[in-house]
Amino acid sequence: MGKEHSRSKGGKALSDHQSDILIKLRSGERKDLVILVVPSRDRKDEPIPDQHMWAEAGLDVLANLYRGATAFKAYAGIFRTDAGKILHDEPILLEAYADRRDVESGDKLNSLLRFTVRMGKETDQDTVAIVVNDFMHFIPIVGR
Repeated sequence: MGKEHSRSKGGKALSDHQSDILIKLRSGERKDLVILVVPSRDRKDEPIPDQHMWAEAGLDVLANLYRGATAFKAYAGIFRTDAGKILHDEPILLEAYADRRDVESGDKLNSLLRFTVRMGKETDQDTVAIVVNDFMHFIPIVGR
């Protein structure tokens, strides 16, 4: 490590932050990535006029469950249904890094799923996607 003596806003030397990062990397400690996909179109291929409202509400949910989240507007998305129909979308991806115990918490998972199903119903979706780490879960929306 270099001898970096500049102080960050919190008062720590940058070399202290470097040490903290390296300790975390070497410890094997990991965060789980949770992504909620906020669609831009409904199942009839009509635009969802309040997509940003759903993204903001989803950010609030993720912040309450996992301490924070970031939203990314995707350039484009595409999905082929089981029936072979191609759907184009411009989703907003909500990403949160969470402790494993929070991701595995039944109460927190149920809160995330309740929000996902409500969003799916109110935006007229067949399914809504949640990604956890490297697996995409399609949550079917029933009873629209």
